[in-house]
Amino acid sequence: MKTRLIIGAALAGAALFGALAVSFVSAQQTKPAPSAERREIEAIVREVIRDNPEIIVEALNAYSDQQTADAAAAAMPALLKEETGFVAGKNPAQAKVTVVELFDYHCGVCKRATSLVQELAHKDPAVRVIFRELPILRKESDAAARFALAAREQGRYLDYHFALMSQSGVLTEERLLEIARSTGLDGKKLKADASAPKLETALQSNFEAAQRMRLDGTPSFIVTSQNGAFLRVIPGLDEGAIRTAIAEAKKAKPAG
Repeated sequence: MKTRLIIGAALAGAALFGALAVSFVSAQQTKPAPSAERREIEAIVREVIRDNPEIIVEALNAYSDQQTADAAAAAMPALLKEETGFVAGKNPAQAKVTVVELFDYHCGVCKRATSLVQELAHKDPAVRVIFRELPILRKESDAAARFALAAREQGRYLDYHFALMSQSGVLTEERLLEIARSTGLDGKKLKADASAPKLETALQSNFEAAQRMRLDGTPSFIVTSQNGAFLRVIPGLDEGAIRTAIAEAKKAKPAG
């Protein structure tokens, strides 16, 4: 019974156990005959998996989440570069937590996330937001992303960004310029700046980061502590998960 409880606890707590257990059992067929103790443990593993098949699903999900987190950690240096995105916050230089948002201006869920993003960008001095365009929904999304990034040159990125997020329908170039003028931007300069080669570099960096993290939708959020002790990837809009991750990131301390 004691052995059974130990094995059960290990199964429930190990992120990779479900996937590895299946491989382990089948691999034994090609190895020398196991000892009686080993056969007993294998039997217990089989029984626990048979009686609790959800353990495998949970383990595989945890393994997938860990892979995504590892990929995000590798992608973070590029995602944190201010020159290829836009950084906002009440006190960005002193922030303890960074929230990266990957979005598309034609994404309805991204538009619903606007109030949350505005709050994070303006109210909490411990949080900074990095805006990352990921134009994947339609061809007009690419132009919208480039025009938004170009608005940085006139110091009006946030105004233009939130103005675009408040719109419905397709953002044609004509509409992009109309909205630009309504937010105080020089339309002619904006259009010229939108064709700058550096914007292609910025967008490509975002695409590569999303691909590395296996993110194929918008919005997606990455929450990380400045000290590197905490990192979580949140696909889609889950306000509760985002707020929880921010709270945990604020308290995270480096190992050791």
